[in-house]
Amino acid sequence: MNSVFSILAAIGVVIHFIFKYDDILSKLSKRQKFGVFISYFSTILLAGICIYYGGAFLTEPIQNGFIKFFIRLTIVLVTLWLAVSILNQVLHKITKGIFPKIT
Repeated sequence: MNSVFSILAAIGVVIHFIFKYDDILSKLSKRQKFGVFISYFSTILLAGICIYYGGAFLTEPIQNGFIKFFIRLTIVLVTLWLAVSILNQVLHKITKGIFPKIT
């Protein structure tokens, strides 16, 4: 049931993104649209891998639940901050500044 909800949520986010940035996406060439798609996809994939495996690797020897939670939260925040900042730079370069910065 959780996987179905996750898939539906992901599809909903993609549809919302397309409708939100429809005017900007129409200004881009097919090559730029493909680059934006690949950039988003690879960022999500790499951030997910870093959060899942990095969090498990770093918190494996720790027994204290509070410290484990704090380390995992820190990993998530740092990974997302790095992913968004790198994605902003890549999208700016691909779209030549047409695409707005993600906050």
